Amino acid sequence: MINIATKLPKYLPHMQHKDAISMGMKSLDPRHWIEPDEDYPRYLEHKLRLRELQQQHIFDALPSAYAAQQELAIELKRHLLNQHSQLYCNMTGGLNYLPNGIELAGAGTHPLWQASLWVADDLLIMEKLDGNYCLTAASLCSPSNWHLSEKIGQPMATIHDPVPTLHEKLTPKIDRFFDHLTVGKPVQRFNWSLQANTQLAQLPGDKIMHAANTPLYYRCERQTLTRLPQTHAIAFTIRVYVYPMMSLTQVPHALTQLKIAIDAMPRAVAAYKEIIYFAPALQKYFSDLSSLKG
Repeated sequence: MINIATKLPKYLPHMQHKDAISMGMKSLDPRHWIEPDEDYPRYLEHKLRLRELQQQHIFDALPSAYAAQQELAIELKRHLLNQHSQLYCNMTGGLNYLPNGIELAGAGTHPLWQASLWVADDLLIMEKLDGNYCLTAASLCSPSNWHLSEKIGQPMATIHDPVPTLHEKLTPKIDRFFDHLTVGKPVQRFNWSLQANTQLAQLPGDKIMHAANTPLYYRCERQTLTRLPQTHAIAFTIRVYVYPMMSLTQVPHALTQLKIAIDAMPRAVAAYKEIIYFAPALQKYFSDLSSLKG
């Protein structure tokens, strides 16, 4: 569990993108590919705990993706040493996280998994197979309502099957975008959702209506896509942030804009994002917006 007590939200994508289902791709300075912060040790603990418990399918890879795994690990290590030298230094075969003296092993047998322990982000690899971009490797410890075991090896269209309106609106754009993603020009995008607990790993389950007194949390995903120079695979990173809903009151108009975004959602999208199940619990945050900064 991540300590989210009183943090000011770093990203609130609902304030930039009014359409809940959108690409929202923006150019990213390569120097900001990964954004380490003081929460990293907690994410590392989260990943190691999941591996120890073995209750989730958190890593998988097609045999053909090994070269891309290795390349991503090499590129990530280079980035951390070059851009975040105040946090990381080289260690034989791996890295040392300087603030805590944590020693992080090198790539090893499963390069992507080991590299994912160097950062808070989950790491995924997309490669073109038989004309379709497919998920060929992933270290996924903080999924947003999906199981890695059901998606590994699948093309983008299948991966996005549950998302309402996405096929007709975005799948062709995503495929074209991937084709035109070039080395040295990464991009980033954001997703948001709500949840009724602080867990980073949100897995599909039975839908329930949350009671009015249920505390809610705002979940944000910062996603980046980077073309790797040698294998030409696409490195896909996902950093999850979880904030108490009340923290949005610290950002002017954040709650007001969230209500506007929710009210404008098509019912199918609201159901997919489970907004309809949070409706009773949302009222306490929206009941007196005039008294809040937002």
